[in-house]
Amino acid sequence: MTKIAIDAPYVAKAFGYYSTAVRKGNMMFLSGHGPFDENQQLVGEGDFAAQAEKTMQNIRHVLEHNDFCMDDIVRSTVYLSDIANWAAFNDIYGAYFTAPYPARCVVACQLNGFMIEIECTAIKG
Repeated sequence: MTKIAIDAPYVAKAFGYYSTAVRKGNMMFLSGHGPFDENQQLVGEGDFAAQAEKTMQNIRHVLEHNDFCMDDIVRSTVYLSDIANWAAFNDIYGAYFTAPYPARCVVACQLNGFMIEIECTAIKG
């Protein structure tokens, strides 16, 4: 099986030595996605809910553009700049999934000017 670099419309392209996502067979590995539009502009400056929504929308766009869906996500790692936003994040995140939910880890860390970043793995079928 060949490893394929993935991009999607409406989502910022990778700008370093990494891919937006990588697909190999029926698996897709999404790099960390944050609250940025397709022009690398931050969405919702200072507004955690707006940033979390945009981040989830970006993930959904990448998946759907490549014939995957949110329910194909089996694991995610979530980075929050302030763990006090955990409850708000959990409500927004939960609206994008149905049970059984993906395995998940949430980490509080310093991010570079934004409030949330999510990486995930999806398996189709």
